[in-house]
Amino acid sequence: MLEVLMVTGPLGSGKTTVVNQLLKAELAQGRRVAVLINEFGAVSVDGLLVASGRPELADIANLVGGCVCCSLRGEVVATLAGWCGQPAGTRPQRVVLETTGLADPTDLVDLEREPLLAGRMRLAGCLTVVSALTPLDHLRRPLLRRQAGLASLVYVSKADLDPSLAMAWESQLRAAFQGHAIQPARMGVPAQPVDPWAGVVPRAVPDPADTSGPSFAEARALTLGWDHPLDAEALEALFLRPPAQGELLRAKGICSLKDWPARNDGSDRWAFQWADGRLEVSPLPAGPGGELADRVAVVIGIGLDWAGWKAELRGLERPPAGARRKVALRTLGGGDIPI
Repeated sequence: MLEVLMVTGPLGSGKTTVVNQLLKAELAQGRRVAVLINEFGAVSVDGLLVASGRPELADIANLVGGCVCCSLRGEVVATLAGWCGQPAGTRPQRVVLETTGLADPTDLVDLEREPLLAGRMRLAGCLTVVSALTPLDHLRRPLLRRQAGLASLVYVSKADLDPSLAMAWESQLRAAFQGHAIQPARMGVPAQPVDPWAGVVPRAVPDPADTSGPSFAEARALTLGWDHPLDAEALEALFLRPPAQGELLRAKGICSLKDWPARNDGSDRWAFQWADGRLEVSPLPAGPGGELADRVAVVIGIGLDWAGWKAELRGLERPPAGARRKVALRTLGGGDIPI
């Protein structure tokens, strides 16, 4: 029977880092493990990050452009059923299902009842990741409360970056969800040994204490391809200043940076991640055949000036003299893709 572990949590909470650690542990135990990643945007940046570090996975599937809890549910069922139907010696033994931070996991806990999956898969638990850097008042938001309330295990990620805030989050979560297993985590690894696969059937979700906060049904995603290296300082300045209008929820992408040379593996690609007011840049290795990932940005927000963001992102490029832009702008959302 296929075991499925759901990993959920707000945008930018550190889910992909946790997923990479989970996959590393499963591979070390000799298990065949696959990963199903859902991203709200046209390109799976998280999928690239997982694939680059775990080439020995049994399989990796990326679902983009919507949420696994609603518009992409049929594709989730079909993907899992396809894995269940593989020969016993080749099919995955375990699957990590990473949802977009805008997904409501309460709509996924009944996957076992789907006719194509009944008796063929088991939901092993729900691991919710909450960033210690997220403002504490976000716990009043209904979506985060559902994500945390449903959990069989909660990681307070990035605990090393602000230990006091991590302790505050632990205290608030324990008070709000008595009996929950809660662990601070650093780089996706919990402070104490714990088995996320030994969870219980997700519990009933308490009623939200507050209905304040943004309506994530209004969130949109913009995807834009780059042809040329970017100005590193301009990239940092763009994401570290408050947007002129609306709310920036998440940004991530793949880029090369002007005057930053290729590394020993031949790759000049860098992955950037913006969340909770912090911008992180990390090296992205070349693929097994030396191929380089496409340069792309994904910006998710509510009420942003999308035309302004397209211009700002394009303005980060520093093309060589005489070079032309070849990649057309690709925009998803900006007013036309509901969750």
